[in-house]
Order: sequence, then C-alpha cells, then structure tokens
Amino acid sequence: MEVVSFLQAVQRDMEDNIYNFTKDGKCSSCGNCCSNLLPMSKKEIQTIHEYIRKNNIRESKHILPMAKQPYDMICPFRDNGNKICTIYPVRPEICRQFICDSEKRANHNRELLRQTREIVMVIEEFFGGET
Repeated sequence: MEVVSFLQAVQRDMEDNIYNFTKDGKCSSCGNCCSNLLPMSKKEIQTIHEYIRKNNIRESKHILPMAKQPYDMICPFRDNGNKICTIYPVRPEICRQFICDSEKRANHNRELLRQTREIVMVIEEFFGGET
C-alpha cells in the first residue's frame, strides 16, 4: 500500500472512529469503547435511570484523586476492577451493537445518530456530574 493511500485510510478510520482493540478478533474487555459521550434515545435514558435506581448502581470512578481533577471520559458504568458493565442488561443500543474494528460499525453508528438520539454526557445525566 502506498504511503498516501495508507494515510488516507488511517484518516478515514479516525474520522469514523474505527480502532482495533480486539485480541485475536474478539473483545479484549479493554473498555476503550466505554465512553462518557454516547448517543441515546429518551427511552434508553429512562430505562437506565429506572435500572440504576432499582439496583442501587453507583458511579464508577476511573481517575485517581488529584489537586486539579481532570474530566473522566470513561463511562461511569464501566467497572474497571471487574472489567464489566454495571448496567449490562439495559445498556444503550450503541453499546449492544458495538462492532470493534469494522466499517460496519461506523455505518451502524451513523445510522443510530440519524435516529431519535441525542449525545448524552453519561456522568451528568445519571449522576449529576458528581466527581
């Protein structure tokens, strides 16, 4: 592959947010797909609110305390210690349909954004922005 076409492919993949964090093509539970910014429908937001209330789910913090606290951009439902999603049964569609390292993923995500979804700052929506 020529350098220019390779760089164009890398740029396209970056624009489409396609990165490969798999291990032998399977999920490595790395959490790189667990973002604090996710497209969600109003129904998904309502379902998650009910689930965290019923199950007493607390925010998972991912950054050690510091004098000037940086903003945590990892999903607050990502439990890094156990490498699990604490709302897995009611996780949003974007998480259910996540496809790592595939053009299909980018196309699917674009389609989800076209539907009635808004980008949600997860920590603020579900935990009031508490850090």
